[in-house]
Amino acid sequence: MHQILLAVLACGLLAFLCRPDRRRLPPGPARKVLLGNIYNVPRQPEEWKGFAALGKLYGPVSYLRVLGRDVVILNSAKAVNDLLEQRSAIYSNRPRFVMANEVAGFDWLIPFMPYGNFLRQHRRALHQHLNEAAAKTWWNTQQDLNVRFLKKLIDAPGDWWDLTHWLAGANIMRMTFGIEIAKKDDPWIDLGIKVAEVASKAGSFGAFAVDIFPLLKYIPAWFPGAKFKRDAIEWRQVHVQAKNLPFQRVVKDMAAGNAMSCIARSMLEEDTKDSSLSEEVMKNALGAIYLGGADTSLAAMRGFVFAMVLNPSAQKTAQDEIDRTLSDGTLPSHPDRPHLPYVEALYRETMRMYPIAPLTPHCVTEEDEYEGMTIPKGSTVIANTWGILHDEETYPEPETFKPERFLKQGALDPDVLDPRNPAFGYGRRVCPGRHIADAELWLFIVTMLSCYNISPAEDGNGEPIIPPSTMCSGLVSSVSKFPCNIQLRNESKRKLILAEADRLKL
Repeated sequence: MHQILLAVLACGLLAFLCRPDRRRLPPGPARKVLLGNIYNVPRQPEEWKGFAALGKLYGPVSYLRVLGRDVVILNSAKAVNDLLEQRSAIYSNRPRFVMANEVAGFDWLIPFMPYGNFLRQHRRALHQHLNEAAAKTWWNTQQDLNVRFLKKLIDAPGDWWDLTHWLAGANIMRMTFGIEIAKKDDPWIDLGIKVAEVASKAGSFGAFAVDIFPLLKYIPAWFPGAKFKRDAIEWRQVHVQAKNLPFQRVVKDMAAGNAMSCIARSMLEEDTKDSSLSEEVMKNALGAIYLGGADTSLAAMRGFVFAMVLNPSAQKTAQDEIDRTLSDGTLPSHPDRPHLPYVEALYRETMRMYPIAPLTPHCVTEEDEYEGMTIPKGSTVIANTWGILHDEETYPEPETFKPERFLKQGALDPDVLDPRNPAFGYGRRVCPGRHIADAELWLFIVTMLSCYNISPAEDGNGEPIIPPSTMCSGLVSSVSKFPCNIQLRNESKRKLILAEADRLKL
């Protein structure tokens, strides 16, 4: 009798799992019983290329069913705009980050927060300090740090990889906490970059089995195969330090009367006036700048150097434009930006070729209809930013580095999609620090082009070493470490950098 009952229940369960879905879901590969499309989920590294391939097969909106979870992939700028931008009220949530939030404890980071009042509190806290007008108040700070970077390169051009690490971190620490960083191996920078890297890894789609099988979060850390639990314990200890220590430093400096002007100080001063911000919200918001800004800017800087190694003709064209425009021999600065359209185009092409956030996961909070297709409530909706920025319909010859694609008759072409828009996120989840980051990256690019030549390293036979183009996987993606030659363009550039450093007393 029991065997008959079990057989009936098993047949009923199988019938339930295999029942036809009457909804018109987006197209996608055939699904297997129980497992769905688990074998169709692209694997690391560069899983965004696999998602782009799905788009070519099934269209700009495609669908996977992964162990009971609905996954919708967006591979076109139109689909992303129609859904994540125009319908942001229901597409601004995040999927469940089991590894990042529930195991490793990154739920205090703004990129991992679900959409709601708590997230809005944090974004409001940041807006007045990071909006376009506020970003301009940091131009002089960015210029000073950039001159210091250029000077460091004179003495140690072979250390460029570590020096970009310093520059990205020094900008963030100075603006956010008023902490000045002198050394490239400063512990403040090392802490921020380390935590940002593990947060990116923890939040990467499909990187951990526990995100697919959430019950795994309950197994003990000592259990065989539970390395992810042991990693999470270590990560949690470190990211709690990153959240608390720099904030405590500012509080201490303010009490002593020697705190520098910075975002944290401004927040704390505002709090004493109206007490509208809790300490928790301030710590979370400032920590998001600290961790979210350092690794994204760093990835973009290194992507630019990588692009110049591979594209000397574009580098030369940009240098010629700078030389013509700044004929008085000064260093470029932010006010010069409107007068350097080719440099702007080169910057945009770098962001297009090497997007720092190639996959952006959202979650839809209610069932939706789009172009006759049903998008189920609770679906993970992945914007394939890499695929969008390599779509040949938007960018002909997408694998070719062509800054000219953004120009028309010598000026920027407004009809070509600006890759900075998808690069900095979508809708109500757009990066709050994008204006500061944009100014910082442009300044880095234009001053490097003005003062230095970037070329491939050479092997023992004098042959150029062409670095592989594989990108590292994660929420934030970057090129792998590679060798290159960075040399001053001429002696006048050395004198210019040193004179500017003396003027700034660096």
